[in-house]
Amino acid sequence: MEMRQIKLNIPDTQKPRVVIIGAGFGGLNTATGLSDEKFQVVLFDKHNYHTFQPLLYQVASAGLQADSIAGPLRNLFHKRKDFHFRMLKVRAQKRKG
Repeated sequence: MEMRQIKLNIPDTQKPRVVIIGAGFGGLNTATGLSDEKFQVVLFDKHNYHTFQPLLYQVASAGLQADSIAGPLRNLFHKRKDFHFRMLKVRAQKRKG
């Protein structure tokens, strides 16, 4: 399996950088709990939206519209100064040797 390195265009900072992989409940809770004043927060997810999965059954049974339980991740953090979202898929890589 080939490992690719990509340029993420995230500005350098003097603050500690916290990288969060996944925008599920845990990732979003962590990202919202970290202060912009103390940390640079970088969130990776394979989708550019968050789905509130506990209400998926409501969409399936026509109780809610799909846009009621899903929304763009960037909208959740648009007021944060030192928050960066990148849509990508992170895969584990075994080291040789």
